[in-house]
Formats: sequence, C-alpha cells, structure tokens
Amino acid sequence: MPKQIIIAEQHRIAAVFSEDQIQELVVATGSHQVSDIYLGVVENVLPGIDAAFVNIGDPERNGFIHVSDLGPLRLKRSSGAITELLTPQQKVLVQVMKEPTGTKGPRLTGNITLPGRYLVLMPYGRGVNLSRRIRSENERNRLRALAILIKPAGMGLLVRTEAEGMEEEAILEDLELLQKQWETVQMEGNSNRAPALLNRDSDFIQRVLRDMYNTDVNRIVVDSSEAVKRVKKHLLNWSGGKPLQVLID
Repeated sequence: MPKQIIIAEQHRIAAVFSEDQIQELVVATGSHQVSDIYLGVVENVLPGIDAAFVNIGDPERNGFIHVSDLGPLRLKRSSGAITELLTPQQKVLVQVMKEPTGTKGPRLTGNITLPGRYLVLMPYGRGVNLSRRIRSENERNRLRALAILIKPAGMGLLVRTEAEGMEEEAILEDLELLQKQWETVQMEGNSNRAPALLNRDSDFIQRVLRDMYNTDVNRIVVDSSEAVKRVKKHLLNWSGGKPLQVLID
C-alpha cells in the first residue's frame, strides 16, 4: 500500500500517511527525546516499586528506571533487589525509551541500542536477531550468517528489514558507523561530568528516513529546497547510487 512521508524539519515533526490516515508520528521537540543517551546520576532508589529516579540534567524532573530495564546494570550482580543494584549518587549510562509527559520525567533503560539503516547495534546485547518481516528463508540464512561473522565480540545485532537484498559492503559500512558512534558515546561518558547528554540524533531528516522509509513509500514531502537535497543525498547513499523510485518535493 503506497505511503507518503511528510517532514516539517523546522518544527521537528514528521508523519507517515497511508490512504489519508496517519500511521506513524514523530515529534522531536522536547528537551529529552527517545533514543537520547545520558550519563546520569541516581538520585533515589525506591524498593517498594523496584525503581529509581535518575538525574539526567533536568532541574524539574528526574528520569525513571524500573528494575526490569536495568540491563547491564543488573547483570553485574546476582541479586535482583534494586537496592543492591543501584545506590544514590551512582553514575549510570541510560537511554530514553519514553519521553516525559506532564509532570512525569522520561522513562529510561540501561539496554542501550544504536539504530542504523540496516542494523541495530546492542552494545550490551547478546547474539543475532533478524526482523520478522524478512520472509525469504534463503535471505534470512544469508543475513544471519553475515551478522554472525561481523558481530562485535560481546555485543548483539538486530538485522533490520531494510537489509534485505542489500550488498554485504553496505551492511558492513553501516556497522562501522554504529561502532564509531558507540566509541564516541564511551569517550564522552569518560570525559564528561554527570549528568550529561552523550548522544542524540542531530539530523532529523536522516533519523526519519532511517526509521520510516521503505519500498512502500512513493512520495516524500519536506519544508525547504535544502531539505529536498538532503533527502535525495541520504536515499542515494543507501541505494548505492541507483535511480530513486520515489517523488521528493
């Protein structure tokens, strides 16, 4: 079913339309956005609800993390009690999984993920997973074998639907960019004083295309001539220079 992507970059809002109905909506205007990575400081540990509040730099609202979302913070110790896993003033690497609403701060997780065009790198993950939307058994076998070969030691990889039919070189290049991004996050974490923002998708158009664009999209509408050029540049890079089968205006 044909889809359209509308991107209002100046307002940092985007939507996917199909049959005149909104299927997906992205609003990236808040001070804390989904996928932001922070070096935070634990403020309070609440054993009654198995959760903690984490200072990520907002003077009015702390982030919230549940024991089930601690990820690597939980793996370091055998106990499951949050009071034995986190302590006040402890520094923690966290990622925003849900933006703040009303008086509630952002929901946080210790399971860091870095999404690329074809792969999602999980620095604290395990093994290889493939998108269920990749139906061809031969293609699944090819991509699984490739992912196993290139997966960084001690990390996990998710192969996205967009990897289907792509050449190995393009997938490897995507992984290299994600590894560099993770290295930068680690360096920023070691050199910055908590609380600190370590990583954010600064290119809104690239983020929207990365997460929303697929072969079902037949039109992309943006709000400036400069944005048109950048959309074409991103799509041509991902297509290996092949002619684009999408209207961009």
